[in-house]
Amino acid sequence: MEFISIVGEFVNDIAGKEAVKILNLLKNKENVSEFDLAEDLKLNINQVRNLLYKLNSYNLIYSSRKKDREKGWYIYYWTFNFKHARDLLKSNKEKEIEKLKLELVKERQHRFFTCPNNCIRLELEEALESSYKCNECGSILRQEDSIKRVNEIELRINKLNNELEELSKPLITPKIEEKKQKVKRKRAKKKKVKAKRKIKKIKHKIKKIKRAKKKKVKLGFLKKLKKRFKR
Repeated sequence: MEFISIVGEFVNDIAGKEAVKILNLLKNKENVSEFDLAEDLKLNINQVRNLLYKLNSYNLIYSSRKKDREKGWYIYYWTFNFKHARDLLKSNKEKEIEKLKLELVKERQHRFFTCPNNCIRLELEEALESSYKCNECGSILRQEDSIKRVNEIELRINKLNNELEELSKPLITPKIEEKKQKVKRKRAKKKKVKAKRKIKKIKHKIKKIKRAKKKKVKLGFLKKLKKRFKR
């Protein structure tokens, strides 16, 4: 799963689908006007601001403001804080992995009993104390298949580890991407200049060779004439 998709899942959990749309609008840009966001999302400015404030409460975005000279009020321009998002997600996922590892040990070492109506889930000792009956509905408890639960936990841990690996890759923000593009453009220009110089040199050499050939032809012709006149 790509970095932006992992961030998108988190944003969806804390602020909903509309906030994910804001993420998609901000991911390749910086200092985007809240009014432009409202226009793109087809929401009123207050709805957009509520979403922005939710994201801002997690420090996932930050803003700068400029005063509108004509209207006299301040307009806020927003940028997504990818570095903080990555650090926050890494921390959350590392904590979740630790919890799941403890849960995995517990699942492997203990037997669990569940109510057929999904009221309760008890360890063997607790099930014995309740005479294998559900305290809520009175149904007979059944022994749970631990293999299924263990597999689910292991899959979740693997998924989180893969996401952590993705989050550990070098972070490419719009600024970094812009710098990379500038470097690429500079290199491309240098290559073009070098190529042009080489072409000029080659053309110049070709001209020299052609001139030399012409001179040889002329000299050869003059020598032949001289020989004829001598005869």
